Amino acid sequence: MRGFFAGVLIVVGLLLVPFANQGVWVERELLSTSAFTSLSTEVLDQDAVRDALANRLADALEQQVPQVSLGRFILVPALRQAFGTEQFANIFERAVSDMHAQLERGDDQLTLDLDAVLPLVRELVANVDEGIAEKIPDGVLPEFTVVTKENVPQLWIGVEATRDASWLFPVLALIFLAGGVAVARRRAVALLVVGLGVATIAVIMVLGLRLGRDPLSEVAGPTFEVAAFKAGYDTVTESLVVQTMVLGLGGLIVALIGLGFMLVGRDSSKSAPAEWA
Repeated sequence: MRGFFAGVLIVVGLLLVPFANQGVWVERELLSTSAFTSLSTEVLDQDAVRDALANRLADALEQQVPQVSLGRFILVPALRQAFGTEQFANIFERAVSDMHAQLERGDDQLTLDLDAVLPLVRELVANVDEGIAEKIPDGVLPEFTVVTKENVPQLWIGVEATRDASWLFPVLALIFLAGGVAVARRRAVALLVVGLGVATIAVIMVLGLRLGRDPLSEVAGPTFEVAAFKAGYDTVTESLVVQTMVLGLGGLIVALIGLGFMLVGRDSSKSAPAEWA
């Protein structure tokens, strides 16, 4: 029964590891407004994302003011130029902060309000064609949908699961895994199993993050938006991949410690308690 109970504790602890890993990442990257804003800025720094956003802004402006469609060849480069200015950085930061509030409220979609960028765009367009610049009014851009709960439910699930108890899954995982090792008759073997289990789970999670990008990109939209989605996905998940790899490395270290105890126990019963062997 002791071995069975130890096995149950270890299995439950390993099942909690993915949730613990995701919970720590969500707490670091999504629940903090400053971290969320920084991550969003990193996404916008990607060329594919800037191209997609410039085209979407141009499309929206043309729908509201068809007269500017003749100047699209000027408008899109002006938008991309605007993205690199300090004025736009301030506008984008405010818009992203509002988007983070939407995420915290649990809204079904996250939207960006970039209407404040139009005066800046008008100024840049005027450097090339004042006639087109005069046709660009204020207050006509709709809010842009960045992501919806229907397309990426994992984002909302992760935030909901960790909003009030981000510490719960990591603590429970540690308690169950440590309890399983403590209860086990052969603790060195238990350490080896725990370490290899954590490392294996980490590898599976990294593969899942990498392989999951293309299926998710199929719901992103037109061709140029697929490229933007992939660039944004890689940027957003990069820190999660690194964190997961560190978790896997920690698992390998634990496994090596367990293997070391096993070897020491075999060489000399005096080097460690008998039950560690």
